[in-house]
Amino acid sequence: MLKLVILSRDAHRYADLWSQQHAIQDVTLLLSTAQPEDVIKHHQANEVRILLADPDLAVQVIDHLPNLVWCQSAWAGNAPLLQHPKQDYMLSGVKGIFAQLMSEYVLSYVLAHVRQHTSLRVLQTQQQWQPPHIASISQITIGILGLGHIANGMLPVLATLNANVIGLSRRATPPTDFTNIPMFTDAQRHEFIEQCDVLVNLLPDTQHTREFITQELIDGLSPQPRLFINAGRGSIIADEVLLSALEQQVFVAAVLDVFTQEPLAPEHEFWHHPRITVTQHTAAISVPDDVMQIFIDNLARFTQGQTPHYIMNWEQGY
Repeated sequence: MLKLVILSRDAHRYADLWSQQHAIQDVTLLLSTAQPEDVIKHHQANEVRILLADPDLAVQVIDHLPNLVWCQSAWAGNAPLLQHPKQDYMLSGVKGIFAQLMSEYVLSYVLAHVRQHTSLRVLQTQQQWQPPHIASISQITIGILGLGHIANGMLPVLATLNANVIGLSRRATPPTDFTNIPMFTDAQRHEFIEQCDVLVNLLPDTQHTREFITQELIDGLSPQPRLFINAGRGSIIADEVLLSALEQQVFVAAVLDVFTQEPLAPEHEFWHHPRITVTQHTAAISVPDDVMQIFIDNLARFTQGQTPHYIMNWEQGY
């Protein structure tokens, strides 16, 4: 009998969802908890073969699970596990469940930028009738760093609004359904960003993407009213480089959902910077019901001797 442990802040919900499943042959739920120490201290920890977990909690227990064969992550980002030296098990991610939320997040801030919400609010508080220039989303270029699975799900929404989208990815391969999108390689990042009115980062946290936007790159870019939206990972740009980009007007404003250190320290300058919006890692939150469906599908594959979907590549980091 395969022993399963669920380790998540949503452990109670996952346990409820598990109880609603028909009995899965050869799999038994050993423990569902939000506390890593509960797993470490469990007398059958060395028998656990399957783990469904939040990565930041999982990384605290995997050294205590010597017979772990497969871990199903509950998050899109898996940096804590991908950076851990123990890599003798399969790690699968979650895909196909974030496009709706990410589309809403990005679109809300792009439209607020284009329609000058901040300027209009300032004018209202000053009781001044001085209408700012209002553009259309169809008049700007939105650049997506990391035009991969999540971004692909956003493209139909942006296409409906006639948005001009360009993308950058490691292989610079255009999406199957949007083959006309201009694509750029990592080596072309300067040319890519220079063309953007809105720069959206969806890159994962890997050794290759850390500090992808450097001070040298920022120094070479022209000042323009460019909005930066970081909904990928905070490690793409160092805090001081981002502040420099704002000071140099390379970015007119920044919407930050992710940070180099989370939670963001109370004394951090980002909290009170007049041109930074902090959204506290809420762009596309994992919903247990969606994650459980992926897990159940993968579990069926696993128990039948097949490889689960969305297996992470330890070297690539995604």
